[in-house]
Amino acid sequence: MNRITFIFALFFALALAGCDAKDTCLDQGGHYNETTKQCEQ
Repeated sequence: MNRITFIFALFFALALAGCDAKDTCLDQGGHYNETTKQCEQ
């Protein structure tokens, strides 16, 4: 049971980390380019 909880927590943390750059860019009023993975102002 402990192992399942750990795997779920790890997956959730990685999902949040993956969205962080895009969310930060959008919060600053920019446009996130999915192709180049960069924030464009």
